[in-house]
Amino acid sequence: MKRRDSLIVAALVTLAAASGCSSTADYSPPPPGAGGAGGGGNGGMSGKPGPAASCPDSGGPVDPTALIDDMEAGGNLIPMEGGRNGAWWAGGDMVSPGAAIDPHDNVMPELIPGGGRCGSLRAMHVTGHGFTSWAQLSVSMRYGAVDGGASGLLPYDAHIRSGVTFWARIGDTSAAKVRLSISDKYSRPEGGVCDVSATTGSTACYDTFGVDLTPISQTWTEYRVPFGGLGQRNFGLPEKALDSSSIYTIQFDFYPNEIFDFWVDDISFY
Repeated sequence: MKRRDSLIVAALVTLAAASGCSSTADYSPPPPGAGGAGGGGNGGMSGKPGPAASCPDSGGPVDPTALIDDMEAGGNLIPMEGGRNGAWWAGGDMVSPGAAIDPHDNVMPELIPGGGRCGSLRAMHVTGHGFTSWAQLSVSMRYGAVDGGASGLLPYDAHIRSGVTFWARIGDTSAAKVRLSISDKYSRPEGGVCDVSATTGSTACYDTFGVDLTPISQTWTEYRVPFGGLGQRNFGLPEKALDSSSIYTIQFDFYPNEIFDFWVDDISFY
C-alpha cells in the first residue's frame, strides 16, 4: 500500500471515530509486493481490555448466509451457513527455536475483556513470539472427503460476494503488523495447481492475495476489505486476481521476528 493511500485510510478512520460512527478501515488499493508472513519476539498476551469501539447502527438488510463466524457458539467450528463447515486453526513454523503460539492447533473463542464489544461477548484471540518464517490464525471454509478419498480442505465458491468484513484489535505488547490473506486453488496445494515442493519461483504455493491491516491498534476497528483490493507478495505462482470461486482459507498472518497479540471478531462476507 502506498504511503498516500495509508494516510487516506488512517484519516477516514479518525474522522469516523470523531463523528461518533464505528471505526472502519475500508481497503481498495493493493498491498506492497514485499514482506513475509510470520511472527516472533519475546511477548505474551495482555489481559487488559482495549479501548471501546463505537458500535455500528443495527439497521439495514441482514443476510445470514454471509456470516462466517460471530464466535458466540464457543467452539472452533464455524456456523454451517451457505454450505460452509470449516474451523479455526493457529500455528507456525515450529522449527524456529523458542517459538510459541497460544493456542496452537484448534482455536476456541475467548471472552472479550471488559464485558464484550457492541453486544459481542467472545472473539478469537491468539498470541505468540519467536517465529522466523511464518505464523497465522486461519479459518477454513469447507472440509470433507476429497475425490472420494481421505478428508481434507475443500474450496468454497464465494464469487457472488465482494469481500470480507470483521472487527480486530491488538494487545498492548503486540507489533502493529498483521496481514489479512485469502488462499484459493492457485495458492493452496490442495488446488492441484501450485508446486508444494517449491519454496520460491513461478510455481510455488502459498503466495496468497492479501493486505496489511493498516491502521491496527488496541482499539477495536471494523475492517471492510474487497477482494479486488488484495495483492500477492510475488514469491510464488502469479495470478491476475484472487479466484473467489475457490477460497480455501481466510488467514491473519503475523510477520517474522515480531511479538503478536491479536483479536478478531464477527467475520462475514459482504
